[in-house]
Amino acid sequence: MNGDLAGQPLARAVLRHLADTRGKDDPMGSLARIVLTGEASLRAAAHNAWHAQGLATALQQAMDEQSQMTPEERAEYESVARRLQSADADDSGEHAEDGR
Repeated sequence: MNGDLAGQPLARAVLRHLADTRGKDDPMGSLARIVLTGEASLRAAAHNAWHAQGLATALQQAMDEQSQMTPEERAEYESVARRLQSADADDSGEHAEDGR
């Protein structure tokens, strides 16, 4: 991510979801709202100790969940992630120069 969320529809959608579904006392919801309102860049918001701890906790939870998945479940998630990444790149014009 280059820091310009206007060109990152998937990142904006994730932040919007976090902002809408997490309470004011939740570090991930706070991070999302601060970034979406333009109060801070994603990098600056992530440097806040409370937000950084929330990110670390979320990452650990995701890693724990992933370790309990079957190989088939992991493969499906990876396939979906590739499709979303490809759609996001297409939406942002990332492939405009090479004709894709």
